[in-house]
Amino acid sequence: MPNTKAIGVAYSDPQFDSLTVTGATSLQTLTTTASSSTSFSGTTVTATGNLVIASATVAAAGSTNADAAAIAGGFTLVTAADATKGVILAAPVAGTVVIIKNGDVANAVLKVYPNSGASINALTATTGAYSMAAKTSMVLVAYSATQWYTVPLVAS
Repeated sequence: MPNTKAIGVAYSDPQFDSLTVTGATSLQTLTTTASSSTSFSGTTVTATGNLVIASATVAAAGSTNADAAAIAGGFTLVTAADATKGVILAAPVAGTVVIIKNGDVANAVLKVYPNSGASINALTATTGAYSMAAKTSMVLVAYSATQWYTVPLVAS
């Protein structure tokens, strides 16, 4: 199934080929166009087929959290890293997943900043950026409205 959501910095909700909901005693009516506000709390949701997430290419920018290039949820390929430029995450919303690939070919580090008031592991926007090696990827998961955690990946 092709990604029919807009590509860019804006986040788009994942799409599924098909969806089965069980145990829906108090679930809102589920339609094929369920909005992002549809609640599945306490319900088992089983999806089959492909998960399609937003993807974007963003050029690293700036030299601080104030002027870094903004990225959002989904997958982002970051270009133009030069050990001084970076990207900044959106404010975390618990459960949000962000995948970043440092696509630099000149072995340059990419700086990844949390949004103001948030942290990546123990790093805050004011204490410094997460340094991401060239040609590596990482997954970040928002644990709360103030905390991102990294999930280690195998180098690629």
